[in-house]
Amino acid sequence: MNEAKCDKASRRHTIITVLGITALEFLILVGIAGAGESSNALQSSNAWVHKGDELLSSAKFNEALAAYDKAIEINPKNEDAWLHKAVHLLSSEKYHEALEAYDKVI
Repeated sequence: MNEAKCDKASRRHTIITVLGITALEFLILVGIAGAGESSNALQSSNAWVHKGDELLSSAKFNEALAAYDKAIEINPKNEDAWLHKAVHLLSSEKYHEALEAYDKVI
């Protein structure tokens, strides 16, 4: 690793240590901070994930899946939307589709 990359990695490690967060939490924070103009899309996408969760709790399975799909349409990189969709598909025994959704989460 060259010196610049080492310095950058060292700064990230220091931030993670000082804030007491995990590396994953740090990456999420960096992603959110870098979102800038797309924060409205992120909020809208997250609202659809929340709506999907509410629909699932009311046993409205098809509507919940449609809400997760809408969240993904708004923000294809929304890991929560993909994860919730994957879990729903798995519980619906749609294994192939669930696997594809889990791949998107990863």
